[in-house]
Amino acid sequence: MNVIETIDLWTEQNDNHLECFSGAFVDGFENGSIPFDSYKVIRNCNCIISSNKDNLNIRNKHNAIVFYKDGVPVRLMVLNQNTNVDICISAALSQTLNNAILRDIYSYFNIKRTDVNLNQQPINNETDPENEIDVGSCDRPSLLESMLEGSYTQSDTDYGKSNSDSNYQFIPDIYIQYELMTDSECFSIKHHCAFLNKSMTRIIPLQANSLINIEEISSILESDKSMLRK
Repeated sequence: MNVIETIDLWTEQNDNHLECFSGAFVDGFENGSIPFDSYKVIRNCNCIISSNKDNLNIRNKHNAIVFYKDGVPVRLMVLNQNTNVDICISAALSQTLNNAILRDIYSYFNIKRTDVNLNQQPINNETDPENEIDVGSCDRPSLLESMLEGSYTQSDTDYGKSNSDSNYQFIPDIYIQYELMTDSECFSIKHHCAFLNKSMTRIIPLQANSLINIEEISSILESDKSMLRK
């Protein structure tokens, strides 16, 4: 079983977070592109999320969706235990894109869904679900640019922009790790450093093994101490 160390990773903040679902199901479909050709809904799993910062409030997740292109995982959503996954997927597929219903686009391109239940007992961490921080994991420079402007998506959508605080500071010493074993994949996603908004309501951690050059970003921002919070 291959270990997947970087992927387009989506983290549900609140139960039944429709903006998160809508963004994940539509991002990448602009200009006739098809970002994935199938997806798998995984129930009763354990995505263990750990950090070196005790004040980062991120729950472990107990459902997931893996999106595939030609059999290769290209996007991962990790979801809360009490989220009604089916209702949220239905709502996401009901949105319009270029005057068409997204569900019809999925049907036209034969984007198939499968379902798996791992029946694992939930492993919880000590967090406050009422005050969970919004996590926007980032794996590529083009997405980072959109996220710093407040968006969840690289495509031109308004998803995520309901959080008006886009005043970010670069934090070089934050480490966040996601560990998830599915029926056929092992995800181990490490983040080194992050952008954190001043109200501490959203964090954009940078994936260590991704297309993002963390050393270059750190070097550039080190030269501008106003962007760094010690």
